[in-house]
Amino acid sequence: MKRDIPALSGADATTVRLDGVDLLSFHGCGYLGLAHDPRVRAAAHEAIDQFGVSGLASRNTSGNLELHERLEERLSEFFGAEAALVLADGYLADIAAAQALSFRPGEGPTPAERVALHDADAHPSITDALTSAGFRSFSYGAGDMSHALALLDLHKDAAPLVATDGAFAMHGRLAPAAELLRHLPASAHMLIDDSHGVGVVGRTGRGVVELFGLDDPRIILTGSLAKALGSAGGFITGSADTVEAIRRHACSFTGTTALAPPLCAAAIASLDLIDAEPERLERLRANIGQLHRTARRVGLRSTGTFLPVLRIELESEDEARRLSAALHVEGIFAPAIRYHGTEGKGLVRCAVTSEHTAAELRRLEETLIRHLPERAPRA
Repeated sequence: MKRDIPALSGADATTVRLDGVDLLSFHGCGYLGLAHDPRVRAAAHEAIDQFGVSGLASRNTSGNLELHERLEERLSEFFGAEAALVLADGYLADIAAAQALSFRPGEGPTPAERVALHDADAHPSITDALTSAGFRSFSYGAGDMSHALALLDLHKDAAPLVATDGAFAMHGRLAPAAELLRHLPASAHMLIDDSHGVGVVGRTGRGVVELFGLDDPRIILTGSLAKALGSAGGFITGSADTVEAIRRHACSFTGTTALAPPLCAAAIASLDLIDAEPERLERLRANIGQLHRTARRVGLRSTGTFLPVLRIELESEDEARRLSAALHVEGIFAPAIRYHGTEGKGLVRCAVTSEHTAAELRRLEETLIRHLPERAPRA
C-alpha cells in the first residue's frame, strides 16, 4: 500500500536518496552528522563482528554486555553524573524512570499516592510514562511558571515528580528548569527529557543541565541516543540510588531486550568525537545562525534561534505538502510533517546539521523565496 510518508533508499549527513534521486536534505535530528561519520560506522561494524547484531536477551538475564557497561560509564562521565543506564529506545527511558519512581520498597507500586506535574507541551513519551506508571498527572501551561508554581504549592506534600522536555525543538523554547528546581520540594524529583538539547545547547553540548549549571541529585536526565549522538537507544542519568532503583524495578528495562551491540559502540564513538572535535558543535551553531537569519530574510517567524530547527507554519496540510513537493522538484528534501498536537496544521520542518555548507543553506533560502505561499504567516 502506497503511503504519503516517503521511503528513503539512502542517506548521509546532508543528502537523501528518494525515488532514485539524491536530494539536498534538511530533515531529521542528526544535528552533529555523527551517524555517518566513518569512525562511528567502523565502531558499529567492529561490534557486529564481536557480538553479532543483537544482545538477544534482557540485561537482567543474559543480555548484559561489556559494551553496555562501557557506554554507561561513558555517559556518566560525559554528563558528570553518578550513574547511567542505557535502554533499547529513548521513549522507554521516560517510561522506565516513571515506573521506578512509582515503586516503594516493601510495598510495590502504589500509584494512587503518586502525583506528577508536566509541561503542557511535553513529549508524548513523558505523558505516556506518567500514565503507564499510574501517576495522578496535572499539566501546567507551556512554560508557564506561575501555573507550575501554583501546582507545586498545591501538591507540595505529595513530593510530586515534575516532568518536562529540556529543549522543546518543535516549539522553539527551553524549559525553565533552574527555576522549577529552586521550588521543588527536597523529597521530590525532576525528570528532564533533553533529547533535543544534548549535543546542541550548553557550552560543550551537554544540554540544558550544563546550560543552566544544574547539579542536583533530584534531577533524572533522560534522552535519546538517536538524535545528535548519531546512534539509537535511550539513556538515563542521575544519582546512583535512583539509577539502581530503575535498574531493579522498571519493567520497561527488566523486560526488554538490551540495546543492540553496534548501537552501543556507535554511541561510545560519538561521545568521544563530541569531546575530541569541539569544532563540530561550532559548525552546527554557525549553521543554526544562518538558518534563522534565512527565516528572517524570507519573512518567516523564527523561534528557538538556538536550536537547529525551523518550523514553517502554513494554513493547511495541503499547503505544507505543496511546499515540500516544490522543494523536492528543486532537489531539496524538507518534509511536510504531522506531529503530536499539530493535527490539522500545515508544517514543513527544516533542520540543519554541522555538515551543511554555507552554500547549501543559501540554496535553501533562495528556493524558499521562490516557493513560499503568499499566505504563509510572516514575522
